[in-house]
Amino acid sequence: MTTTDVKTGDLVLCKVGSFPPWPAVVFPQRLLRKDVYRKRKQNCVAVCFFNDPTYYWEQPHRLRPLERTMISYFLKHDYKTTTQKDLIEAYRQAQKYSNLKRFIKSRFNSEDRIDDLNNEENENGEVESGEDPFLGKKDDPRNVKDTTANNKNGKKSTSSPAKTKNGLKVIAFDSDGKEESDKEFEHNEGYDAVNEREPHIHYNIKSSNRSHSRLDRSRRIEIAQLFRRRLQKNLIQRNTPPTHGELQESHKLLNKIYENTGGDPPFFDLAALKQSKLHKLLKVITNTNDLEEFHPICKDILLSWSELIREIKDAKLKEELPNKNESTTATTEVN
Repeated sequence: MTTTDVKTGDLVLCKVGSFPPWPAVVFPQRLLRKDVYRKRKQNCVAVCFFNDPTYYWEQPHRLRPLERTMISYFLKHDYKTTTQKDLIEAYRQAQKYSNLKRFIKSRFNSEDRIDDLNNEENENGEVESGEDPFLGKKDDPRNVKDTTANNKNGKKSTSSPAKTKNGLKVIAFDSDGKEESDKEFEHNEGYDAVNEREPHIHYNIKSSNRSHSRLDRSRRIEIAQLFRRRLQKNLIQRNTPPTHGELQESHKLLNKIYENTGGDPPFFDLAALKQSKLHKLLKVITNTNDLEEFHPICKDILLSWSELIREIKDAKLKEELPNKNESTTATTEVN
């Protein structure tokens, strides 16, 4: 999601540390408790989790829109593969979510501060969905959206998020298939919440000094194939267990894939998946017991690709149908 896309009341998936992506609602900052609000982060919006009392500050491009179809698919299929009953209940609550006001009222009741909500609505009007999620409390002069304002030295702020194209981090490769910088990962602890979960470590691809042009479809296919080959070599096509280095590299590769699943248009589009068969490799990994540490992120990626995978299967069935009809006709003529 981009800064302009996200609004209060939106259903999203938010990932924290080793936990799977969790259903959440983009929450109005002006209604946050003081202990949560004082941890306000620049360029971040507040989300409130379903079936969990915690809040979280996150940059919009790291949030994935949670569509109703995704909720239905999880509760119909993917719930069988998770052992976390809390996550299943969170999806059930997300399915019942109808409007922001009702959600906020329920949350304020559970936090025993319903009077605060009544006072806020009396002063500033009723809470509605679709508001600016960066809007803080009325007496807060900070403008957290302005990251390009000049500082005292006349330099632009360096706290703005990494440059993206259409909301996607660009993954660039040299002509020999290697990333432009294998070591350019940074750890960014972006977690502040009421109940402490594990710290959220992001693997961000730093922008290279080289200027990137828009990647065309053939280049995206090539990159998807490179991911598949490296993951396949590290984890599947081998006679000995993966080394520590290969496991670490595979985690980084999967993190890169995951970071580029939520965009419009998607980085890994229909053509990229169809040609690379990357989704099939991730399915193999999830069915391999010895690779259990990779199962959660692979399942998350596959879930985000569910519509594309369905399109690929449907197209394959349509291609096979004429061949099957021709075979039946030929058999009839011979007889």
